[in-house]
Amino acid sequence: MATKKTSANPEFLYIPIGNIVALEQVRSNINIEADSFKSLIQSIKDKGILEPLLVTKGDGDSYYLICGERRLEAARQLELELVPVRIIEAGKESGETIALQLTENLQREDLNPMDQAKGILAYIQAKLPDKNYDVDGVMNDLVSYKRRPEDLSDKIAPTFGAIVEITGKSINTLFNGLSLLKLSTEIQAEIRSGNLPVSQGYLFAANLDCPDRDKIFEAVMKTPVTYLALEKLLTTYKKPKPALGKTKPLPMKKQIESLRSFESRIEMGFAKYTKPDLVTLLDELHVFCALVELRIPIAPEPPPEKKKPPQV
Repeated sequence: MATKKTSANPEFLYIPIGNIVALEQVRSNINIEADSFKSLIQSIKDKGILEPLLVTKGDGDSYYLICGERRLEAARQLELELVPVRIIEAGKESGETIALQLTENLQREDLNPMDQAKGILAYIQAKLPDKNYDVDGVMNDLVSYKRRPEDLSDKIAPTFGAIVEITGKSINTLFNGLSLLKLSTEIQAEIRSGNLPVSQGYLFAANLDCPDRDKIFEAVMKTPVTYLALEKLLTTYKKPKPALGKTKPLPMKKQIESLRSFESRIEMGFAKYTKPDLVTLLDELHVFCALVELRIPIAPEPPPEKKKPPQV
């Protein structure tokens, strides 16, 4: 049962922590080992929860969490019995609770790009449940909204307009962000953790048909490359390949000799090369190394060595 902190129209109430139900949040992963989360726990231990959680009334004594997932988890870690909340009116069945929750979270500047994309999709699905939207459906209608918003229904267009206002992002940025949801769970996880730049995530999403996409992903996670280098790796399959039999590759021994010769030429002309020249060269070498690494697993095995007959 909620207990009042102030009088008739309280700024907030204290309610039992066990009565708060956390629906699916935009911020899907809380790292309880992170320094920032440990600092939050210490702050709550020293000063209490300074900013009330935002909730809406649920069934019976329950309340649905709208904003404050990290504060709620920190309170649970500290085994607090009561937490301060502000209660707002919302209808769970109509999807309004989820929409309000997402509105609060999507305005956070530190929101992970993967969680933001997931939140945008969930917001649209909550506001327009009859459309049965999937990622492709939302992306297609975003394109339509950019070109001719008047062609969309009087429910869809305002919802997309609200997303633009809430996030402060352009339609192109929203479209690219949603495309991340089409990536494999492995690539999404690396974007979420920050190990793969989101700009490179857009490249993977734009080249879903690349036959070597998974191998390229594994290679760049081992040896990071620049945006331009990754773009070359992912689009190589689109370039026409020379017809078989018309070109004869150099033996590998001569290829290696050519690389060593190139190394000598770099040393001899070093004074003439600027830093941008060398950075460009390094990018190209990263692409070259990644291409070689990609082909190692699928290269044919060398033929077994023939054993020489024993001499009599």
